[in-house]
Amino acid sequence: MSKRTILEDDWSDYDDRKKKKGDANFFACTESWEVDYLVRKIRKQHPEISELRIREAISSCCRTIPGNKPRKEFVECVAGKLNIF
Repeated sequence: MSKRTILEDDWSDYDDRKKKKGDANFFACTESWEVDYLVRKIRKQHPEISELRIREAISSCCRTIPGNKPRKEFVECVAGKLNIF
């Protein structure tokens, strides 16, 4: 599965929760539930990738992308680090 599949998957539960606290189009690295959500989303599509490796990719992208992290750009960064295209 590709990064496109991850982005095209159903994010409505994420969007609903984000709308209560902020913009659903941006990923907040400081919110543990958001990191956990993305880990679960990627593991659902790519169970062969370890949770640790996914968390390392997320951490790397958190450091790489400054300021607010647009969800699409952020997921593409993580997918690139994991070589899932």
